[in-house]
Amino acid sequence: MNKKLISFMLVFVLVLTVVAGCSSDKGNDMEKQPVESGDDKVKIAIVHKNLGDLGFVDEAHIGLNEAKDKLGIEFDYAEIVDISEVETQLRMFADSEEYDLIIALGADYIDPVIAAAADYPEQKFTLADGVIEGYGNIHSIRALDPEQTFLSGVIAGLVTKDERMTLANKENIIGFVGGMDTPVSRSGAAGFMAGAKYVNPEVEFIYNIVGSYTDPGTAKEIAMTAYGRGADVISHNAGGSGLGVFNAAEESNKYVIGSSKASIDPERSLVTSIKRIDLLIYQEIENVKNGNWTAGVTLKGIRDGVCGYDRTGINTEIPEDLLAIAEEVKQQYLDGKFELPDDPDQIPEWAKSNNYQNNK
Repeated sequence: MNKKLISFMLVFVLVLTVVAGCSSDKGNDMEKQPVESGDDKVKIAIVHKNLGDLGFVDEAHIGLNEAKDKLGIEFDYAEIVDISEVETQLRMFADSEEYDLIIALGADYIDPVIAAAADYPEQKFTLADGVIEGYGNIHSIRALDPEQTFLSGVIAGLVTKDERMTLANKENIIGFVGGMDTPVSRSGAAGFMAGAKYVNPEVEFIYNIVGSYTDPGTAKEIAMTAYGRGADVISHNAGGSGLGVFNAAEESNKYVIGSSKASIDPERSLVTSIKRIDLLIYQEIENVKNGNWTAGVTLKGIRDGVCGYDRTGINTEIPEDLLAIAEEVKQQYLDGKFELPDDPDQIPEWAKSNNYQNNK
């Protein structure tokens, strides 16, 4: 792998800006109670997949450590290899009666959280990156997945047809690699495709699923095939598998768009599609400490500073006029001129009535 990429990964640091956001809460809230200050620190437990994914899990720990430094909380965590272990670990944390909040990190943890929460009605649970409604001791926090990838899709759609971009070819083709065939992965792909189609109606897509969030080898094979078929920009929403997409971009010398600031290629990345799980986790803990935690569902996106794109650590030049179009499209979206699809199958019909030129 490119030495610059490895170096960037090792020194990866995220700077957090706590942004207040709007929420839509549903369900029967537990009574709001501020946690006592002094010797009784807020204690958090979190269950997730393995650390070191250079993505979702690592970014959650950025939020945890920020809360530890700024809010004075303590936290414990458990790394889970198999989903069958999740419920057991949640119950172990709950049995201890030590934790003000237990967080489950992953859209595929819905069933284990519901099962554990049903038997521990006085314990607060948070599901991060998924949605559970109607439980008085469960709060769901989730980024609006199409909003994470939409603006980077706009940039990809512009870059692939721009002759000033040195790694772009004459083919009007871009690609997207998903981790699992889940609603989260599919909605991320839909946002990317919608962004590209919005500014480049004739663009073509190569979309494939790895089948795992921890298989960079297969992801690399998929990306190499897509680059070989004419794609000059490939994005992903594939967790640790996404590292394989970066390896393919390096070998093919083509553009890439990742989903975490922890994994970029300074010379080939265009932007990073951001989903600020670190910010969501920090704000969740802050609400517990301040006595503002409630059950229900909170969804956040571009408007809240949770979703969008970032160019930190990237040397690839993008003409200012292309970035200006991306910002104009962002404003059109915030102004309510269109809504985003949440599944790739919706793209052909969506693109018929949503176009940048028509909304100018």
